[in-house]
Amino acid sequence: MEKEPVDPSTGIPPNYGTDSTAAAPPSYDEATGPPPSYTSIFGEIKDARQGSSSVPEFLKKLVLILVGTIGCTIAIGLFMAIPIAMIVIGAKYKNDCPLEDKIPIYLIVAGSVGVFRNLISLGQRSRSSNNDDDSDKRRNPCSSVLDTFLFIWFICGNVWIYRNYEPDNYTDPDAAGYCNKTLYLFAFWVTTATYIMMGVLCCCICCAAMCAAMFSD
Repeated sequence: MEKEPVDPSTGIPPNYGTDSTAAAPPSYDEATGPPPSYTSIFGEIKDARQGSSSVPEFLKKLVLILVGTIGCTIAIGLFMAIPIAMIVIGAKYKNDCPLEDKIPIYLIVAGSVGVFRNLISLGQRSRSSNNDDDSDKRRNPCSSVLDTFLFIWFICGNVWIYRNYEPDNYTDPDAAGYCNKTLYLFAFWVTTATYIMMGVLCCCICCAAMCAAMFSD
């Protein structure tokens, strides 16, 4: 058998690794592929600003962009805990606030409707993500009715809670002006936190609008 000649300088056959039929290793660009392309939220805001003919129209599109983010979906899931806590606290201390017996009822009703409203919202978002049909993206009439009810009920809760701030008696159930401390403070801070979140959301929308106006030039 004839022995294959080798290169005296390297000791390797001259055709080793140089076979013209062998596939060449991929380049870096071929191995890694192009970088992922995606539209950032600021890009969407910029497009909304350029495609809006008026400020109200832009603000409407801006709210829809913010609501459509993944973070909003996560927030809706987290907010499920708040209505459930309202139901639990309201039911547990239902008869422990003779100062204003509507406060525990306010928590139970608001929590129950809130859970139902969040479930509808999550279900609607899930259907919209799986179907591009415009008919699935229209606002659910049931959601509008529930939102209206929750708004009116929230105003009623404000009256019942803030007009009795702060109860004179947290300790003696038999004395006048008694209301369970856990019940009242929970209802007070849940209602107050709503105003705080609304203020933060308004600030975020204003900041996003200013950023979009600067980047639109």
